[in-house]
Amino acid sequence: MKRELKLGLGVVLVLVPFLATVSYAEGVPVSGKWAGTVVQVGFDLNGDDVSANLIDAQIKGSFGMKSLDVLSEYMPVGLCGTEPDVWRFAFLYSKPVITFANGDQLWGTMESGYMCMHSLTAEFSGEGHGIFAGGTGRFEGATGTFTVVYGGKNLTLLTLGFGFAPIYGDIAGTLVLP
Repeated sequence: MKRELKLGLGVVLVLVPFLATVSYAEGVPVSGKWAGTVVQVGFDLNGDDVSANLIDAQIKGSFGMKSLDVLSEYMPVGLCGTEPDVWRFAFLYSKPVITFANGDQLWGTMESGYMCMHSLTAEFSGEGHGIFAGGTGRFEGATGTFTVVYGGKNLTLLTLGFGFAPIYGDIAGTLVLP
């Protein structure tokens, strides 16, 4: 009986790494919660006279996520709903980088999304949809899709004319590793 048990355990220990590899090839769920700051930076990514923004945040989630940095630029496209004081912005450019505890990075590209900001309170919220586009270390060649939902309140826009804000959000998606 002991010999059969040892043989059974040996087979399980040999097969488990292969099962995990197969699940990565099919895609595994990823998620994280993040919080940090966003600041308007002094350069324009596409020549439209709108400054880019840089998010610097801490993230906790799948695979030991540690930090999130995002360079993005938005374009005003009208109003959010029927409220005249809530502006809608569309993503023109957005590139997130998630860095993990061991230093590996996962890169992304936003493909669509929006932000709504109240012009009197400077509170904002938004959602974006993107793809994972490679990375370093174990994420080299990674693909997949993700959605990010976020919010915050711009602390300096109404008084100083530029953006600086606390920001927080959630990211969820599916990651495919080669």
